[in-house]
Amino acid sequence: MIEARPYAREKERLASLKALRLLDMPIEERFERVTRMVCKFLDVPIALFNLIDDNRQHFKSVRGLNNTDAPLEAAFCTHALHEDEMLLVPDATKDQRFFDNPFVNGKLLNIRFYAGCPIRTPDGMPVGTLCAIDTKPRELTDDQLALLHDLSAIVETELKVSSLTKAQAELAGELSEAKHLALVDPLTRLWNRSGIEKLLAKECDEAFRNNKPVTVVMGDVDHFKRINEGFGHPAGDTVLKTISKKILEALRGEDDAGRLGGEEFLMILTDCAPEKVFEAVERIRLSVQKKPIDLGEIQHGNTKIIQSLPVTMSFGAATAMPGAKIDTPELIKRADRALYKARESGRNKVVVA
Repeated sequence: MIEARPYAREKERLASLKALRLLDMPIEERFERVTRMVCKFLDVPIALFNLIDDNRQHFKSVRGLNNTDAPLEAAFCTHALHEDEMLLVPDATKDQRFFDNPFVNGKLLNIRFYAGCPIRTPDGMPVGTLCAIDTKPRELTDDQLALLHDLSAIVETELKVSSLTKAQAELAGELSEAKHLALVDPLTRLWNRSGIEKLLAKECDEAFRNNKPVTVVMGDVDHFKRINEGFGHPAGDTVLKTISKKILEALRGEDDAGRLGGEEFLMILTDCAPEKVFEAVERIRLSVQKKPIDLGEIQHGNTKIIQSLPVTMSFGAATAMPGAKIDTPELIKRADRALYKARESGRNKVVVA
């Protein structure tokens, strides 16, 4: 195994990475969308938008793996940082740099194919990679290579414009990376209860200062106990992780989402006109309902089949208008009462207070 040489301007590179405020923050749909496209159009099981920190790889967006960090030693992506365009490894077992790498020989993974484009910040520093990975050797067509390059350019464009609302930026600026982790749910990689409640308080302050409404949405996975009892807790975890990504996909970039615990979620819609609230939340409900969730392979007789499960959610929403004398705990209570009505009236519906 040949480790990548140190980056010549490593201190500057790390400073550019830290300035992005992406490490250990909740997942973002703008990057989830890109890794979905990598898997779909390049037909690979694993895709990463990978940030290279000083002592680890941090997967800002990941598909096909369950972990969010990996050891920096032996990382393919540290080699990709030095490339102008792309690092392409058709068969890692035949490459002197990687044939005995723990990500290749089964100790960590069984990578065979790797294609990774360096991701650079506006100041030109390579802070990570967008990569496509397969467990079998393969070649990409010229069109697929061009697509991966184009998608990496999209990620770089996203880095030029912060997607954080003012409240999110304030919260990120107040916290060290260790405290970021304390506010992020490790299973879904959304804000946890503490994180989303802190963010809600800031979003309400910001909205009321600017004479704008703010809406709280409470969501609950229907009959989640039956899922855990019937299919096991790993299946329940898969449902929660998949639903989290569906929620993000349906929200606008300026909105927020967090997991309160168990099967309960809280979403914040910023500057959403009251008459548009039902439509916005209904979009989330339909996103969850429209496609069964893949629970993975199960043994059925002598064959393995992919098991999928239809899942629905119930939602309650409440809006605080500018000038209204309502604090955030009361706003949450109103949304929770609306959620209770949605559950009591049949579930899989939206009720707006």
